[in-house]
Amino acid sequence: MKKIIVLGPNPAWQKTLFFSKFSYGEVNRAVEAQYFPSGKGINFCRALGCWGKFPALLFQFIGGDIGKRLCCLLDNEKIKHHSIVTEHETRTCTTCLCRKTQAMTEIIDPSYPASSENVEKMLEQLERNIDKSCGVVIAGTVPTGTGTELYRRAAELAAEHNLPVLVDSWQNIKPVLEVGGTMILKINLDEISEISGISDPHRAIKYCATNFPLAGIAVTDGPKTAYAAKDGQVWEYTLPVLEHIVSPLGSGDTAAAVFFAEYLAGTSFETAFASGLAAASANCLIPLCGHFTIEDYQKIKNQISIQQSGRN
Repeated sequence: MKKIIVLGPNPAWQKTLFFSKFSYGEVNRAVEAQYFPSGKGINFCRALGCWGKFPALLFQFIGGDIGKRLCCLLDNEKIKHHSIVTEHETRTCTTCLCRKTQAMTEIIDPSYPASSENVEKMLEQLERNIDKSCGVVIAGTVPTGTGTELYRRAAELAAEHNLPVLVDSWQNIKPVLEVGGTMILKINLDEISEISGISDPHRAIKYCATNFPLAGIAVTDGPKTAYAAKDGQVWEYTLPVLEHIVSPLGSGDTAAAVFFAEYLAGTSFETAFASGLAAASANCLIPLCGHFTIEDYQKIKNQISIQQSGRN
């Protein structure tokens, strides 16, 4: 079976702390802690494993003892990866979750540039594996200072091989979106507003559909209304209210994984996105990023309503 190639060049060691009540500016004592590999690419691959329809192959930069530990646990999870070793330590992301308010506070370490040699090595590995893939995913940021040439060249390589590309990234992403081919933009409402300079979701979607050669657009907004657009049609999605959220971390990545897998499997664009949204909500019920149960997914999927809201 062909794999989905996932470019997640900026992974993180995830430290999640749970508090009965988190108070800014005060001493806060966690009641529970969890540690695991994370970052958008890793979360995508983990969710794809839960879904089970396509295997994933992750490409990432790692460094130092944290990077070694991260790779060891990926191997334990049976997440296949090409990890390019850099001179800088892999970053840590510390997330504080307040059980009383369900508010989330994230503290993210800085990341550092990957060298041009590191970038070329990743692209070489990508080119060696492109014939064995059915789609390419561009997930998250590149390490600070690296630039998005890596993403642009990966998108061009995918287009040369007529492979669909899912873009789940927004910073300096316009040159990548201009590549064309079968490219889908999947981001959240704040991110598409940053790209377009427009806060209204319908107008922001229209801007991106007009200015970039995209095959489709999918926009999440946490538990609020989500949107999908393809071939001039626009759909709105109303999600069920979850009674108890454990952790929303990785929900957007979970949505991307299941959505893209279903799209590659031949499911209609709007239905595939509904599946992704259901999986994202199910991810909120489990503390591990990019993980969900099929039982939770199915219950939530049955409660999602889809309404066509006109043409863009």
